[in-house]
Amino acid sequence: MPELPSSTPRQRGGAPQTGATSARPPEADAYEREYPGASWLANRVLRELEDVGSMTQALVAGVTRRHRLSHAALNALAVIEGNGGPLPAGEISARMHITSGTMTSVLDTLERYGHIRRQADPADRRRVLIDLTPAAQAVLDRVLPEIQQAVTAVMGALDDEALHALLRHLTAVRDAVAAAPTDLPPPAPRRTPPTSAVPKPRAQPVSPVRRLRDARST
Repeated sequence: MPELPSSTPRQRGGAPQTGATSARPPEADAYEREYPGASWLANRVLRELEDVGSMTQALVAGVTRRHRLSHAALNALAVIEGNGGPLPAGEISARMHITSGTMTSVLDTLERYGHIRRQADPADRRRVLIDLTPAAQAVLDRVLPEIQQAVTAVMGALDDEALHALLRHLTAVRDAVAAAPTDLPPPAPRRTPPTSAVPKPRAQPVSPVRRLRDARST
């Protein structure tokens, strides 16, 4: 993975150098002992990306559900609209990075609700094109502004400089993931910590209400 620019000086594994503002948590050392050669910080960043991605999907899905659309259905309609004309199903699925089987299911649902129509390609009658209906265009004109409103509300916490920096970092991560090798050598064996080294869960504090109730019952 390429080195990501950082505003905080750091050492390998996420240990901040003198003057850094982010403290390295105690569990980082234990994590890197358990997984030799791994970086606690790199793992933490990717976990956060996964979580934020899931939360973003849920945010958009919450908007689309109000209009009886799935997130995938909205994406399919937006792809067709963005093309400026009908597309074959295979092209839509390729742009959405989903399988042809999933695409067929999405299109069947959209057709059932009257949002798309299937039509023969005039240049090749054996090929079927997918086009929007006026009803779909009306839905897009309602849904897309709502999504943009949600995006503005969420990302408004960051100024333009922070957004540009974040975009650069995310682009670097995307490129690294796309270029990830598939023929890595076997990793170093995991050093599973002994059972005695695993911290026991803390006892939950007893609320004053429960304490009083228990006292009355004795």
